[in-house]
Amino acid sequence: MPHGLISRNNTSLKYLRLSNNKLQGNFLSKFSNMTELVVLLLDNNGFTGTIASNMLSSPSLAILNLSKNNLSGFIPSWLPHLMNLAILQLDGNFFNGPIPSEVCQMQNLHLLDLSNNKISGSIPSCLPNISSWTKEISIDIDISFYQGDLQVVYSNYIRPFYTRVTTILTTKGMTLTYEGLPLSLMTIIDLSMNQLTGNIPSQMGHLKALHSLNLSNNILSGPIPESFQNLESIESLDLSHNKIVGTIPPQMVQLYELSTFNVSFNNLSGAIPYEKQFTTFKESSYTANPYLCGPPLQRSRSCNNSSQPRDNKGEEEEGDSTILDSSPFFYLWVAIAYILGFWGFIALFANKNWRWKFFNTVDRCFDCSYLNLHMFGLDLENFCCN
Repeated sequence: MPHGLISRNNTSLKYLRLSNNKLQGNFLSKFSNMTELVVLLLDNNGFTGTIASNMLSSPSLAILNLSKNNLSGFIPSWLPHLMNLAILQLDGNFFNGPIPSEVCQMQNLHLLDLSNNKISGSIPSCLPNISSWTKEISIDIDISFYQGDLQVVYSNYIRPFYTRVTTILTTKGMTLTYEGLPLSLMTIIDLSMNQLTGNIPSQMGHLKALHSLNLSNNILSGPIPESFQNLESIESLDLSHNKIVGTIPPQMVQLYELSTFNVSFNNLSGAIPYEKQFTTFKESSYTANPYLCGPPLQRSRSCNNSSQPRDNKGEEEEGDSTILDSSPFFYLWVAIAYILGFWGFIALFANKNWRWKFFNTVDRCFDCSYLNLHMFGLDLENFCCN
């Protein structure tokens, strides 16, 4: 960190951007005198160390981007002291430990990016406590700039003059740059590429104002919550590369804003909802779920056949009734009977004694029939002719 910047009195500094440099050293070791900061952008540097509670003491801080550094330690539990913080980007570092439940106290948080770290534990179920994810609220920034003798005041939302604040976000499967008004309205949770475990909290279905949710590349288990049908503003939902089980809730076809959907590489089963906007999702959205069936899968088993393992009793009963009655076994028995009958007949005539015995038996049967016919007063010649 430049010595001149941290040594002078910077209590009136509101905007500081040192992104995309090669700055190194202990992070913000002497930054506590910047008490009026609104925007702090230090992403894509080489800062190390942890974030101590005395490093950031500006209650006005609205945007904090520390992504792509070498920071470590736990996610600070004192972050709620930054009451106006709307954008928090800590992605691409070495943070570990759980997500502190204190994060749920950050009522103005619009964008939370903790991706590509070593965070473990479960997802806090209290996330719906954050009001900006349950109803549409723009980022509230009250900041003044001077252009010569003209004071320009920007409050309630980011106006065009403030477009110097740009943020790179990964959403809808793409890396995009947001600024200005779109940035002020964007709501994102990105917890991907960590070591999160446990079920996805059903309470997350109450985040009606959330536009993008990325939980991919974790170790999450359990089903997709049926409450996800209430994510009415969701545009991008990525749950891929986890251990999620169960079916895809059919009610999710009511998510009319959803344009990017990925549940590949899980253990999902059952029929894929294939209605409305879900007909636009390609096979890649469902890859590596061996028990899913139906379109858009090209080589899927029929959904009419059960894709779930059944109990042993059912399998035995079905085996008793279907294996013996199936076509291959029927034709096998016919073939065996034909072979035995044919070769038995050949063997009979190949042996001289058997052949004479066979003809004698036939002669006796014929004579017996002739005699019986005469006993009943029947004419054999006329009987045979008729």
